[in-house]
Amino acid sequence: MMPISTKLTLMVLVLPVFSMVFVFVVGFYFYRASFDASAFSTAVSSLLSALLVILLVWERLRDSLFKKLEYLHKNFLFKLLSDFRRGNLFWTQDEIKRLRVDLEKYGKFMNLSLYPNGLLKRVDEFLSLHAEFYRRLKEIEGFAEKQYGKAQLHRDLIWDYVGLKPDYVSDYTAEVKEQYKETVQNIVNEHPQLVSETKDFLEKIKSLEKQIFDKLEDFLKSNNLRLEEEASSTRW
Repeated sequence: MMPISTKLTLMVLVLPVFSMVFVFVVGFYFYRASFDASAFSTAVSSLLSALLVILLVWERLRDSLFKKLEYLHKNFLFKLLSDFRRGNLFWTQDEIKRLRVDLEKYGKFMNLSLYPNGLLKRVDEFLSLHAEFYRRLKEIEGFAEKQYGKAQLHRDLIWDYVGLKPDYVSDYTAEVKEQYKETVQNIVNEHPQLVSETKDFLEKIKSLEKQIFDKLEDFLKSNNLRLEEEASSTRW
């Protein structure tokens, strides 16, 4: 992935400089007969002055670019990377949606997007898939809730037995586990399509989640941006 600074250099420095030098050389070639030493010296001086101005503008823009990129990294990009690194599908949706909106709003510098190409589209797809997955998951929980009541509903066991594999499962007695196993089996038998669709959406989410994480990681690496949490200093 091409670094943002390289794209800026091509857009602001290389292409304009090449164009100016090309026009100067072509003009001199076709009109060299009308050039005397004084006119040639003036033209070269003007060209060098223009090149110097372009160089100064490029340096200012490059400094501004790095500052904005650091701001986006600190407030949006690294947080988004951390959310997709954790893989916590149940508690980060609102934050991911907010970060996506903020990136679209603040993540531009001139005509450059300061985030990976196609990232916002991928995040939108992720959020859409998760909404479909979560709606079906709540239906499955609803069937179990009718039997146990909301207060006695152990969602982590429901997820585990359906095959959703939660990050953490509490330590339950063998009796409770067996009860939930029978309950979930009844749900699977009575609503096989619902359970199958839930699992399918989960697999799609996990696949897309990895794609987004890899894309973000590659972008941060190519722009020399931090990938891990900063080590906190200990005061003595």
